[in-house]
Amino acid sequence: MAAIHAFFRYVQAQTPERLLMLQRILSIPLKKTGKPAVAYLTTEELEVILNQPDRKTPAGRRDLLLLTVLYDSGARVQELIDLLVRDIRFTQPATITLKGKGRKVRHVPLMSRTAVLLKDYLEERRLTAADRSDYPLFFNSRRQKLTRAGVSYIINKYVKVVKEQNTILLPNKVSPHVFRHTKAMHLLQANVNLVYIRDFLGHSSVTTSEIYSRADARMKRLALEQAYSPTVIDDVPAWQDDQDLLTWLQKICQ
Repeated sequence: MAAIHAFFRYVQAQTPERLLMLQRILSIPLKKTGKPAVAYLTTEELEVILNQPDRKTPAGRRDLLLLTVLYDSGARVQELIDLLVRDIRFTQPATITLKGKGRKVRHVPLMSRTAVLLKDYLEERRLTAADRSDYPLFFNSRRQKLTRAGVSYIINKYVKVVKEQNTILLPNKVSPHVFRHTKAMHLLQANVNLVYIRDFLGHSSVTTSEIYSRADARMKRLALEQAYSPTVIDDVPAWQDDQDLLTWLQKICQ
């Protein structure tokens, strides 16, 4: 229906004499579909996944850094693969520059441990030279920047290992965007204001960020517990000692 609407909006500009018929076509409503719940990882689930890459190998260290930056920066997968060496700044506080939708640029602070991993990675890959500032931060064996499919493959590789171990229950699908949702949920659970989460994720409106407050079941439960007023007293009265009640019950039986 979306494609049909787009086509007939074009047609009505080309054939205005058929405007009435075209307007009837454009008035056909789109089908309402359910919106899936926001998928995210708990702290324990995230930790298990980050413990999977083999830190003894260069590929494992790169994968660990990729997963860490993906979570720590809350970057979209395209923002991650577009990262250049020049986008990393180690002066305190360490930041990373992300180029998002609509050519919007935002500077995201990094945790100190992530900054250390980045420094070690740049030195290991010999990316600290000035003439390599325009090199992609993450690249494959052909020295080309990773693709969306490449990032998904890396994530799925470690998620599969975790599921085979059967030590913790992960969401059915762990995509690169799940790491972005995870960062947003963890910020919200740490009582970070939605306005700051909006700026951190690069949302155009705080309304977009509100999906996380609606999705957090733990925060809903805490809010309900704080607003809960007990309606049952601790000591239940012994009805056997109420003579008036017993007399009334006996009259009913008669």
